[in-house]
Parts: sequence; structure tokens; C-alpha cells
Amino acid sequence: NGIEGFWSYAKNWLYMYRGVPRQYFHLYLAEVCYRFNHRHENLQPLLHKLLKQISIQELRPILVRKG
Repeated sequence: NGIEGFWSYAKNWLYMYRGVPRQYFHLYLAEVCYRFNHRHENLQPLLHKLLKQISIQELRPILVRKG
């Protein structure tokens, strides 16, 4: 139930995308990580709270990685 459980969850979640662009992989992986860590909770109130706490200007620098 350690790292193997996470990667199994991640592979199943990412399979529907049939490949992820390298420059956005960190974002997809971050979403899977968040969903995995909160998989037994209702995500709607959690995401609403998160979105109220951060502004888009704070997110912009990490949205796209170069190279």
C-alpha cells in the first residue's frame, strides 16, 4: 500500500489521457497526488477552499515548465 499503490492509482487515472505532454506532466502528477491523498473525501469543498486561498498570479510561474 505504499508507493506501488500510488503508482497503480496514477497509471489508472492517467490512462484516459493516452499520453501527457512532458511540459505539463508535473501538473497532471500533482493532480493525481492530490486526488490520491484525498481519495476518501469529497473533493468539491476541498477544491473550493483551495481556490479561495490562492490567486492565479501565484500559480502562473509554475503552470508551464520550459524544456
